[in-house]
Amino acid sequence: MIRATVPPPHFPFNPNAYKLGIIEQQDIVCECCQQPRAYNYTGPIFCVADVEELCPWCIADGSAARKWDAEFQDLASVEGHDPNPQGAAPAALNPASVEEVLFHSPAYNSWQQGVWLTHCQDMCVFVGYVGGNDIRPLLDELRPDLEAWPNEEFLLRNLSADGSLTGYLFQCRHCNLHRLHIDCD
Repeated sequence: MIRATVPPPHFPFNPNAYKLGIIEQQDIVCECCQQPRAYNYTGPIFCVADVEELCPWCIADGSAARKWDAEFQDLASVEGHDPNPQGAAPAALNPASVEEVLFHSPAYNSWQQGVWLTHCQDMCVFVGYVGGNDIRPLLDELRPDLEAWPNEEFLLRNLSADGSLTGYLFQCRHCNLHRLHIDCD
């Protein structure tokens, strides 16, 4: 068994990555740093290489992103990013935060490609996977994100943290407003 001598890194934009199983305690030899490690990343990575064993240290320090020209969150799926702006551009997102999420933060697992939500011209923090009962206390905050769902009761009954209709909860780092992305299989 590999013992971690240094605590694993903390990720400001995905602080619950270990608790959510995005990074699992598992003995590996990291394909990036070639070091024996006690944690393995299980989330998405966008690169040409087929990466199976990746430690959180190589995510945090950016070495995995540099080695494989990789992103952990696809820039095109960052809310507010427009690769072909037409007319007036939306307010720019904090570039340091965008870089942190794309190249230094574990992404979350989703049915389709994940979407990273934004607020206050910055990247939000991914809180976790949620179901209908989890979001009931937050409904007033989340209503703008629920506009595409005309039947709120259906959504609350069927949304789950690990089912066919999954909620992904985010929170603004500045004003603490909660945001919700919904995805289905």
